[in-house]
Amino acid sequence: MVEFHASANAARGWFFVPSASSGKRFLLPRGSLPCMADFLAIFTLPLLESLSCQNTESLAKNLYFWSLLSLFSILLTASHKGYAARSADQIKAQAGLAANCFLATSLGMLTLAIILGHPNILNRHWVAFDLFVTPFLLIFARTLLAPKFAAVADHPEEPGTLVVCYNSCPQDLDKAFAAKNLPQQIKGTLYLAVSPDIQHRHDWPILPDLASLRAKLRDRTIRDVIFVYHPALDGCKANINNALWEEILAYPARVWLAFNVASNLPGMLREKSGGCRLIPIVTDEFLNSNNLRKRVFDIVMSSILLLLASPLMAICAFAVCTTSSGPIMFRQLRTGVHGHQFEVLKFRTMIHDPGRSFAQARRDDPRITNIGRLLRRTSLDELPQLINVIRGDMSLVGPRPHAPETQVEGMSFESALQLYQIRHRVKPGITGLAQIRGLRGATPALQHLEQRLASDLEYIQSWSIWLDLSILVQTIPTVLMQTNAW
Repeated sequence: MVEFHASANAARGWFFVPSASSGKRFLLPRGSLPCMADFLAIFTLPLLESLSCQNTESLAKNLYFWSLLSLFSILLTASHKGYAARSADQIKAQAGLAANCFLATSLGMLTLAIILGHPNILNRHWVAFDLFVTPFLLIFARTLLAPKFAAVADHPEEPGTLVVCYNSCPQDLDKAFAAKNLPQQIKGTLYLAVSPDIQHRHDWPILPDLASLRAKLRDRTIRDVIFVYHPALDGCKANINNALWEEILAYPARVWLAFNVASNLPGMLREKSGGCRLIPIVTDEFLNSNNLRKRVFDIVMSSILLLLASPLMAICAFAVCTTSSGPIMFRQLRTGVHGHQFEVLKFRTMIHDPGRSFAQARRDDPRITNIGRLLRRTSLDELPQLINVIRGDMSLVGPRPHAPETQVEGMSFESALQLYQIRHRVKPGITGLAQIRGLRGATPALQHLEQRLASDLEYIQSWSIWLDLSILVQTIPTVLMQTNAW
């Protein structure tokens, strides 16, 4: 397990951002998130182009040039107060400023390169493409992410904590919070006993039932859930415990177990640090839906991929339209982040029959059209899900979403495996670690679902930008070689 550190009260003009790789919370100046988005919008495209077609020597020079260009463009934007906006409308209005500053910086640096005798930078085939596309990426990213940036700017307060206990809370539980640098603001306490002890409530707000716990968990400021251990918890009904875990694991909260060890501590230690100790159970080692770096990566990469894939998507749409009757797009409800359902987009690959009941595709399924068989075999039917990524329903990489009606051995996925709920901490992906390992298609047996879940949990725990890039690169050969897609 890892140690966590939370900052004190947020200062004016600053906000807190959770880190996915550790439990630390970093204090960032207001405006740094649009700044990061601008840097990715400017630098990502040249990076991908350089990695695909540059030798080692020219790669280093090219990346150095574009790193400087990104930095100077951001500094020029900042000098014109391009990162001072607070509201979503103001952030959108500054998108044009960011694009103009990029073009001005590009013109200046390219002119300087020619004057200094380095005109080779202009010989790259992609320079004109970069100069044309990047301003649109800057405007698109600013416009799409503006509500997120504004929401962070308007809520700089320290996140809160929920407490779950059987019949009472230890008097010095707040000292245990301080020892782990956890937020002192308690947003709610849920008592599981029918007649809880009212002596140690610390004047914390009381949550009457699981529904109120669920409502609190939806509050994006909740970062920690504390379970206070009590022997009677072992005797609680299994469905109560399961319901609690199902609610908590589906949300991006850290989970701690609090033990009262006062009877085993000398009096001097109890006076100094209290008699409670916190043990981390679910930590920030697990990726969650609040990770802004992953969201910015998804926006930039999916925009580029959508732009590059648009001719191929037009061909697929034409083929679907001319070979069978019915809509071009297939829309289906899938279970997404935090258990919320969303409408996934795919090219239609089956005969249009609005009245048919749900059934997973199987080998030699007569419902699949001829062109649909090709689209499914090559996974081209999944390309419209790039739109789902831009909307925010999905991520490029993550656990694959399933239809709510999907079952394995007569049970829903959530009922079959208790840890399955952890998948809902993150947005579902177009591809994932399980998919590049060949774990796709139908799930006829529980062991198939267990294998997929193991890969999904490994991804959630070990996520990084480089892992996402690696999975995206490995997806193409995996799709071409797959034999279990039908």
